[in-house]
Amino acid sequence: MNPKIQTLLDQVNQVYPGQVITRVGQEHDGRLHLDRVSQSTLAGRILIELADSTAADFLLGNELLKMLLTLNGAIPQIFFAVTFDNEQLDNQLIQIATRMHRVVVHAITYPELNQHGIITVETVSEYLAGVHEELSPETEQQDPETLWRLLVLMDALVFGHTLNDNQAFFDDLKANYPRAFAAAQAIVRPFWSVDFKQPRQTRKQMVRVFDAVDKSLYNWQLPTANAREYVTLTSVLSKRQLSLPVRQVFDIFHTEMLDFQTKETAYVGLNKGDQQNSFVITPPQNEADRPAFFQQLYALPVQDLFKQLALPYIERG
Repeated sequence: MNPKIQTLLDQVNQVYPGQVITRVGQEHDGRLHLDRVSQSTLAGRILIELADSTAADFLLGNELLKMLLTLNGAIPQIFFAVTFDNEQLDNQLIQIATRMHRVVVHAITYPELNQHGIITVETVSEYLAGVHEELSPETEQQDPETLWRLLVLMDALVFGHTLNDNQAFFDDLKANYPRAFAAAQAIVRPFWSVDFKQPRQTRKQMVRVFDAVDKSLYNWQLPTANAREYVTLTSVLSKRQLSLPVRQVFDIFHTEMLDFQTKETAYVGLNKGDQQNSFVITPPQNEADRPAFFQQLYALPVQDLFKQLALPYIERG
């Protein structure tokens, strides 16, 4: 293991209440795939495992950085608290939303890895080889890979932006996936002027990406992901906002989806500022009890609501 990755692992273990360990397999196929990283938990220990050693330092470093950011409450997380009561559809939406969220997080982790010399010429070649294995070249017609190409290209452009010499990397992507390249470029371009040290700005970009991906899908006449309603995103609130009653910070509306835990009709709390799903609740089944329930809910201080829901939030300065 690269000494810098070992240092990062030590930093994670200083924050994590249990122990984080790593394991890397012996195979090496030369193609970098982000989804090769797996995590498992046993008796307070988290195992980060790579079945293949290709770009092991990059993949471990990226995973450890994300853990460190999460443990330190530096990045908004996503949760899936509603369901369409359709496992296949839910899994598709979760996969899409996770990819979108990950692209924004990688705008933080990739530059950090490059700054510490973890991204090498070999890493770039392996990343590109992984993209080519995952995607077939575009044709003039839409095909089942259209959305997947967009998500993969978004991450690839974030990766490429960190490189000192990225022209050949971008030329390759543009030649093989021109439509996805153009759409992905428009979505990630605003990242380069964002201060990702501010969780509020990071959350803003996550919401913007949810919107922008749906806009591309709509323009391509494909079904949208609607992550603004489906995905619960960690709130980033000031001390003042946390002390305000719920009615001043959130709108609550009825959805056609179900609460994942109760399987009852879900109500979603939308942040008034950006209309993003921020929490999910299930009112009493008895209709007669609902007016009092919502009256009390709207009057509740926001901080107390999140405590009752056991839902994390980030307090901004």
